[in-house]
Amino acid sequence: MRFNVYHVLDMHDRQAKTLASLVEFGAGAGIFFLWTLLEKQIIEPFGIYRFMPFYRVEGVCAWDVFVAIAIVAVFVRLGKRPAADDY
Repeated sequence: MRFNVYHVLDMHDRQAKTLASLVEFGAGAGIFFLWTLLEKQIIEPFGIYRFMPFYRVEGVCAWDVFVAIAIVAVFVRLGKRPAADDY
């Protein structure tokens, strides 16, 4: 049995659904971590939260929920492929 390197490196027939759920969860958690870092380092110290409706300095606010829903929506959208996928 021969090892075909080209077949292993050929990613054209791979879909986003073949990614492990753990990898998708880790990527989403990393993006949410970047949001919380943006909150703590930029939004709160400079007082930008005063111009953001429904923002709370301590705890979970509507903006955190919105960002979490947006991250999930993006990963769901990236996981779907068109029916007529011509590769």
